[in-house]
Amino acid sequence: MNKDNVYTTTKSGLEKLKKELKEREEVTREKVATVLNEMRSQGDLRENDGYSMAVENQNINEEKIAELKEKIKNAKIIPDSKKNTVGIGSVVSLEGEKSLEYEITSQEEANPLEGKISHLSPIGQSVLGKKVGSEVEINTPVGVAVYKIKKIA
Repeated sequence: MNKDNVYTTTKSGLEKLKKELKEREEVTREKVATVLNEMRSQGDLRENDGYSMAVENQNINEEKIAELKEKIKNAKIIPDSKKNTVGIGSVVSLEGEKSLEYEITSQEEANPLEGKISHLSPIGQSVLGKKVGSEVEINTPVGVAVYKIKKIA
């Protein structure tokens, strides 16, 4: 989260956080408790690696639950952008050396493996506020690449 404790996200990003929180509170917490009880019933806890791992998993899950609750509490929804210009939440198709398609997201939601890039990334900064047909220059490790915005969804 940023310095003001505000968690900037899209509406779908917030829903994803709520879904993960529910999963961790209702399913993961129960699974960890079951394993913990099974390991506890095996006797001497000092030399029970399974018990130690179960306690660690419980702590990790509870920390993640607290983190998710904090993000949800401090969430600031970014309004959907207009579809004629690229904004956060837009899916933009680029044509150039190769065809690219990315969803422009907040920094917290970015996941390049899912095709989601931050509005603060070099590509995000290059396309933000642009319209279909605009040419954009993107700084890459091997130089500047020129792309044309083909579609905004």
